[in-house]
Amino acid sequence: MPEILLALLDEEAGNLLVESTDSEIASEIGADLASLLGAPEGLACARPTNGMSLPSVTGTGPVLRISGVWHQSLIEGPGRRSVVRMQGCPIRCQGCYVPETWDFEAGTDVPVVDVAKSLLEEPHDGVTILGGEPFAQPEALSWLVSQLRAREPDVHILVYSGFTYEALNRRGPDVQHVLDQIDVLIDGPYVMALSGGAGPWTGSGNQRVIDMRATRATGQVVLWEEVEVAA
Repeated sequence: MPEILLALLDEEAGNLLVESTDSEIASEIGADLASLLGAPEGLACARPTNGMSLPSVTGTGPVLRISGVWHQSLIEGPGRRSVVRMQGCPIRCQGCYVPETWDFEAGTDVPVVDVAKSLLEEPHDGVTILGGEPFAQPEALSWLVSQLRAREPDVHILVYSGFTYEALNRRGPDVQHVLDQIDVLIDGPYVMALSGGAGPWTGSGNQRVIDMRATRATGQVVLWEEVEVAA
């Protein structure tokens, strides 16, 4: 049954966020509110309404190819998050909301140290890394996670991937390092036919929100909602 999943007034950003499992309901609500608040804007993961920016380049060393970073996100993981969108994707899911992230020649190379510094410079509840496909740049991604941990050891790190956890877990040392260091992995390709079954922070029903700390501790995949219920 169609339902409203989220209605949240973001006082800091000055936005009212409304999410529904039914696009028609969301459109009707948007129309009702437009006379009071102005025309609504579509909002989805990896495409912020307040735009992206590139970090200032002050350092050297390994680089990360990115589209940009943004802050104060409430839709790309728990809490208020700083986000980096990595550039380039080999998966290229049909119906992808951000196909502009596919091209590996687009985007900008930015030193990893500057990306990490930019992500942590504003108040946040965590950092989200998405794409594109973050694991298409495994060495740079590994460096970024290490830099984030070095600068803020307890920072909550969430990574999106179009690959499943099982596929990633068979890959090389850089990927293993990332899986060993992050808190949450949202895995799996976007599947248009399953978009109606999407849950919080996901685009389609096949995607999982995996609690990586619990998964590492138990040796089997533990979903985030299972941990929340158990707590």
